[in-house]
Amino acid sequence: MGKIKLYIVEDEIIIANDLKNRLTEFGYDVLGMDGKGEKAIESINALAADSRPPDIILMDIKLAGEMDGIEAAKILTEKHHCGIIFLTSMDKTETFNKSFAIKPYAYVFKPVDIEQLKMTIELSNYQRTLELSQAKAIADLQKEVEQRKRAEKETEMRLQEKIKAEHKVNQLHKQKQQIEMDLINRELATSSIFISQKNKIIGLIRKDVNRYLRKGKAILKSDFVKILKTIDENVKFENDWYRIKAHFEKIHPGFFDRLREKFPQLTPNDHKLCALLRMNLSTKEISQILKITAPSTEISRIRLRKKLALPKNVNLVQFICLV
Repeated sequence: MGKIKLYIVEDEIIIANDLKNRLTEFGYDVLGMDGKGEKAIESINALAADSRPPDIILMDIKLAGEMDGIEAAKILTEKHHCGIIFLTSMDKTETFNKSFAIKPYAYVFKPVDIEQLKMTIELSNYQRTLELSQAKAIADLQKEVEQRKRAEKETEMRLQEKIKAEHKVNQLHKQKQQIEMDLINRELATSSIFISQKNKIIGLIRKDVNRYLRKGKAILKSDFVKILKTIDENVKFENDWYRIKAHFEKIHPGFFDRLREKFPQLTPNDHKLCALLRMNLSTKEISQILKITAPSTEISRIRLRKKLALPKNVNLVQFICLV
């Protein structure tokens, strides 16, 4: 531990020099002396700027300048972590009342007992060291508290972000499930359209066959021709397109309006093909419905892609499902 650094503020030069010499002999580092409060403040500020502030200031209460020792001590303690020991020959009660707010470490009354002063300096410096250690501990604790608060705040923010992200993922998952459920429901509804149509055709054929059987006669070629005619009339796509279209628009409302708005270059036949693709039917199923060959259906799909200006990496069915 280094020497205790002192600064003497005493207007009586003889007393100041004597204190300096005696305290130096005791091993203290006396940084300087002044007889006026204004000059002492200036000198101590300069020492502090040079990182050499005094530890203890021996301050006479009654000084030569306009500023007394109490006022000078007040200014110095507000700016620097130095301890004040007042030197005074004034009445004890009067001195205490005037200097209480400064919180000095001690009072030494003149004439100064050098041994008593030495003990007072040691105790004052010990008290000052404890106060500085306590202040540092409090500052470190406050710093740690602030760091923990920031860490907790960051953790809370990350937790909130994680909760928001999970909530968003859950929403997207629910949306995906809903979309998949809607798709299944629409496919079921679409299938029901064609099942209903097939059942109708089968019913008509069954009705004709039963009528011929009730006659109790052999079925002639002309009877088969009539049955085939019934089949041909009912499997023509054009005959039932408007009814299928009405069902389709209930399942996919606004589909054709959006198609016409986004792609005005498409023909009615293109619209039919788009609807069948939107129903997720295979090329074979589309060919059977349109009464064309599978290669012709593939050619129609290629022409549709060109009209829609789709890149090769874009799936035609998925694109139409987004219309």
